Amino acid sequence: MSTTIKDLARESGVSASTVSYVLNNGPRPVSPQIKEKVLATAARLNYHPNAVARGLSRKRMNTLGVVYTYWDAEITDYYFISILHGILGACMRHGQATTLFTSHVWSAVEDDLSLFADGRCDGLIIVAPPTSCTVMDTLAARKVPCIVVSDTLPSRNVSSVDIDNSLAAYQITQYLLTLGHRRLAMLCGEDNQRSTLLRAEGFCRAFSDAWQSEDKYQIIPGRYCFQSGYESAVKVLDLPENRRPTALCCANDAIAVGALKALMDRGVKVPEEISVTGFDDTPLSATAPVPLTSVRQPFGKIGMRAAEILLSRIEGDETHYRELLPVEIVERDSTAPPMQ
Repeated sequence: MSTTIKDLARESGVSASTVSYVLNNGPRPVSPQIKEKVLATAARLNYHPNAVARGLSRKRMNTLGVVYTYWDAEITDYYFISILHGILGACMRHGQATTLFTSHVWSAVEDDLSLFADGRCDGLIIVAPPTSCTVMDTLAARKVPCIVVSDTLPSRNVSSVDIDNSLAAYQITQYLLTLGHRRLAMLCGEDNQRSTLLRAEGFCRAFSDAWQSEDKYQIIPGRYCFQSGYESAVKVLDLPENRRPTALCCANDAIAVGALKALMDRGVKVPEEISVTGFDDTPLSATAPVPLTSVRQPFGKIGMRAAEILLSRIEGDETHYRELLPVEIVERDSTAPPMQ
């Protein structure tokens, strides 16, 4: 059985409150002699404080929770890993522990919300929830500090950190238009993700601003995965020659790598016949069969800012932040002007 404060008090010949003052450096002063005696007793009895009990007494656990759906352990999720890296770095700098909550689907997250918000964490970071997710609203109603890593709907009364997905898609599309491409297809992710909707919006807006005809671009629904990229690229390649895009603007790097595989299987040269762009600039970009031009997200900074803003909220800051961090386009071998 572990040693308690009462055991220390009995062995030291002082009250339990005095032991507490010694171990917590206050709030009341204790003489050097008493302090030395209590600490020596604690060492002799191999006493270790109960972190949960101390957290409850102070009303702070010094722990942040991270909630995410990790649906396939066989696939490396570079997006989440990179975000988590930034969160962990910020927590280490601020003396915070991190608890990771994962589930296969978001409906399970909503069903198990009481588990996440049971007091073991001072606040929660919700990573990339779907547009239908009500977790943030429920947490806000329960006054549980939280922040979303996602470009949330403007009406949501919750802080968020992300990139400007619409602007980023606009910029990569504009880059392809500047190279001379006029027929483009966007291979999209899940339609229940806010990022998918915003990236498609930016893609279309780039065409509109360039005075390009809408019949020269295509939006192809899909998922944020390799298989979806492969299947979507096959659909593109099955189009008549006069409708086939000269460039594929992919909503993430996994989609782009899947598209590359489909193009290679059909004997289509990249970028000579079709250019391909990714999004995220994960390690997949540089190691793809044809290194990908991609939109680089500052994942580490996104995770870091999410943790910092949440800590500020826990400390009493009532401001609702919506931070959109800048991106950059990293040019590699997968893009070139279209063939004449």
